[in-house]
Amino acid sequence: MLRKIRYRLVWNRANRLKKNGTALVQIECLLNGKRIYFSTNVFLGSDEWDNGKVVNHPHAKELNTYLYSSIMDIEKIELEFMAKGQEPTLLQIKNAVIHHISRSAIVSDFINEVVEHSAYRRKSTKAGYRTLIKHIERFQKDVTFQDIDIDFLNRFSEWSKQKGMSQSTISGRLKNLRAIINEAIARKLLSVEDDPFRNFKIKKIKSRQESLTMEEVNRLLGAKLRGRVGHIRDVFCFACFCGLRYSDLKSLSDADFCIIKGKKWIVKRTQKTGDTARIPIETIFEGRAIELLNKYKTVENFARIGNNASANRTLKDVFKRVGILKDGHFHLARHSFITMCIEEGIPITTVQMMASHSKIETTRGYAKLGISTIQSDVDKVFCKKKGK
Repeated sequence: MLRKIRYRLVWNRANRLKKNGTALVQIECLLNGKRIYFSTNVFLGSDEWDNGKVVNHPHAKELNTYLYSSIMDIEKIELEFMAKGQEPTLLQIKNAVIHHISRSAIVSDFINEVVEHSAYRRKSTKAGYRTLIKHIERFQKDVTFQDIDIDFLNRFSEWSKQKGMSQSTISGRLKNLRAIINEAIARKLLSVEDDPFRNFKIKKIKSRQESLTMEEVNRLLGAKLRGRVGHIRDVFCFACFCGLRYSDLKSLSDADFCIIKGKKWIVKRTQKTGDTARIPIETIFEGRAIELLNKYKTVENFARIGNNASANRTLKDVFKRVGILKDGHFHLARHSFITMCIEEGIPITTVQMMASHSKIETTRGYAKLGISTIQSDVDKVFCKKKGK
């Protein structure tokens, strides 16, 4: 038979009053002769406490309700263990309460305590989870893991759509929520059978496969732009000539450049995948990336471009100014780099290495053969036959 924890409220356990004559009320948990205590953050005077209850206080009723609810919250965690046939230790109860690791935990608390303090998650990933917390709290306050089922996911998706969010944004939020659910499953707060995403499919968004032509890149470079607008334009075009992602552009430093066989290269470990990009920056596209870089005093000054959302807004304005009718976003530069490299006749395996893709299929997925490439390849075959 599973042994049950005994709970009670204790006042002034340290037998020491504060200067204002009050002392702390704590929750005592007793199991097998051992005890742990949780603070209630309620301080009362000696005349306001009697036999485990708040008395002679203007808010006695509310405080008593709060104190007994606090005990019930802890006991609920114990019962979750017992429902699984487990007898929790006091240490397990303490960790579950302090770190919000239980099925009845508020999801936003769980994210803050477990995910925010994770050493292996990037700042951008943590920022995404903070946004998720705000989004969920706007939809429904104090959501627990027990609240999240397929009905919740459907209502959450529909509400997000009504708020004017794009499907790509909604899908991104849902993917982050799925990652949190997986974290909870890994910590045995939920079983695999309890996973609401087992029967809920996140709508897939086709990746934006647009790319700029060299003529459009030249049009951007020909525009007379100053200040931050010109800076964002320069970094974007730099990316068109070297293929770096936004996260790698922001972290670019002198340490990422080296000389190989007398030529300058970028050799950079990418932030997204950890793979290494190797780009002969002095040679590819006649070294135009270096020309842009040399306009700035230091590499660090060049890379100081702020957050992605702000840079993309600036870029959209630049596209409008120069008459480019495509969606202005920094990842478009990476698409453009890969496409232009293929159109120049660079082998796909070489492009794969420069783009730091672990699989050749990924490179092919980004690439989009242009009209000039198709025409060139067809001409090579049929002109050769005609010559025969």
